[in-house]
Amino acid sequence: MELTDTTDPALHEASLSAALMSVFRGKFCDVLLLGRSQVSFEKDAVLYDIGDKDRNFFFIRQGFVKVGTIMPDGREIIYDIRKGGDVAGELCARQVLRRDRAVALEPSMVVPVHYREIVRTLQDNPDLLTKLVEIFCDCLADAYEQINTLAVHDILRRLGNVLAGLAAKIGRPFDDMIQIPSYLTQEEISQMVAARRERVSTALNVLRRRGIIQYTNGGHLLVRVEALRDITDKASY
Repeated sequence: MELTDTTDPALHEASLSAALMSVFRGKFCDVLLLGRSQVSFEKDAVLYDIGDKDRNFFFIRQGFVKVGTIMPDGREIIYDIRKGGDVAGELCARQVLRRDRAVALEPSMVVPVHYREIVRTLQDNPDLLTKLVEIFCDCLADAYEQINTLAVHDILRRLGNVLAGLAAKIGRPFDDMIQIPSYLTQEEISQMVAARRERVSTALNVLRRRGIIQYTNGGHLLVRVEALRDITDKASY
């Protein structure tokens, strides 16, 4: 296993981040953002960084944002890629000093909302609170499954799960494949898989030789999701 030096705190933060992010969407988001102004961020702009003390949630209206952290040895771990309709910065709900960061992968529009305003909205809409608890429990179950995947599965399987997850979350049809529209470097993909770039590069080449992934002229990934799931179910890399 190659995860011992990257996962313990990072996996905990990633799973909690995924659960919290999923809670603050849908009806709650519609109620909270009514009449609020958007803020623009250019590609590679930092929405918030490790060590920041602000307690803003960033509701993404347009674009793609990567959420993750920097490990003590300088390596970056990406928890997730967020798109329009998602939220970033949700971990400030449990701690004042931020331990994660968010960076725009392309020009993005977001709506910042302070944590105390979110709490006030919940107090004014008690029916939302019950729904949020139900969603949060479902999301925690998904987050634990993510931990199991990272802790147990081999590199090819973990890569396959990451690509399948991205295809489901932000993908769009492209001929007979699914395109992941946000440009991701091999380094960024390796940060999501929590493995060395060299090993992820080798695994990507395996998938490409088997026709399971391709690249567009612009460098975007194309994925055959069903074939990807089939081969990762049987993978031992």
